Amino acid sequence: MRNCLDWQRISERCIKNSQNSFQYRQMMVEELRKFIDFDAYCCSVTDTQTLFSIGAVTEQSIEDVHQKIMTFEYAFEDVNNYRKLVESGQCIGRLSDASSQSLRYREILVPNGFSDEIRAALMFQGQCYGFLTLFKKMKNAQSIFQDDELEQIKILMPVMGEALKAFYHSIIEEQLSTEAGESGIVILDKDYHILSMSTKASQILALLRSNEGLSDGQLPKPIQASCAKLQAEDNTPISLLVPIHDKGYITIQASFLMTTDLQQQIAILLNEASPKEMLAFLLTAYQLTPREKEVVVEMMRGIPTKVIAYNLGISSYTVQDHLKLIFQKVGVGDRNELVWKIFSRFQINE
Repeated sequence: MRNCLDWQRISERCIKNSQNSFQYRQMMVEELRKFIDFDAYCCSVTDTQTLFSIGAVTEQSIEDVHQKIMTFEYAFEDVNNYRKLVESGQCIGRLSDASSQSLRYREILVPNGFSDEIRAALMFQGQCYGFLTLFKKMKNAQSIFQDDELEQIKILMPVMGEALKAFYHSIIEEQLSTEAGESGIVILDKDYHILSMSTKASQILALLRSNEGLSDGQLPKPIQASCAKLQAEDNTPISLLVPIHDKGYITIQASFLMTTDLQQQIAILLNEASPKEMLAFLLTAYQLTPREKEVVVEMMRGIPTKVIAYNLGISSYTVQDHLKLIFQKVGVGDRNELVWKIFSRFQINE
């Protein structure tokens, strides 16, 4: 069994030899395959607040049933739901420990020849940056994951979580290229088949597919997640921001449409993120506290320290203390750098 230092060395080598998070996750899964016997996998990166998948490396046998798994994730309370793993602090779960209680096991995995599943939240500093899911098939000599395999994944989880955070923040540092104009729009039927789309939507879909190594006919995971959540939430509009290496940030908004013959369709709006959307995203991505976010918003308005203190009901010294921590978290030295890094640079091309 590999220890934490072993996995850190392996992770550092994979980071060095990969250009982006997608390649890193592919390499790490192949390294893991040397120590754990599994038949299929899915390794996603997530939005740290909603826990939606914003991109996944997925083996083809799972790609074929991924949409069903995603639908079950939001529609039913099942064994080892991803959000439940994070919120409970459990972070890892083996399905065979409670497979008799799992609708997902009976309705999806067994009919497709799978006998067991491990789900692991890739956490670092209290934030979830991705999920690793491994599957075994019934034809495998060991159709159930063993205790030592579970322990190996537990050791690996924080190592991958730290690396995915670094990739997540490396995209944050990139200069975006935003374009004014209409949003891209995709119309899907109730089974998530594309009925029509605009030219701009086609271009953005190509970026999202490239980000996950998908073919032209496959629906990117962030759109799958948005659709599944939309249906589970009973018509509550869904909004998600997806970082794409070397390209910038894409916003995805999903809502229901109803045709004249009462057929349900789903409208997906795709666009480059606006400065306002980026501000909200970055305040969370840099793990600012609610009070620190309030200080930043006040500062963005050009309000001096004493007035910020008055508005928030705290002392000027406390405001200064908050600013020091904010500068430290964002990696800047003063107010001007902070405003540039989390707001002004996203307005350049507007």
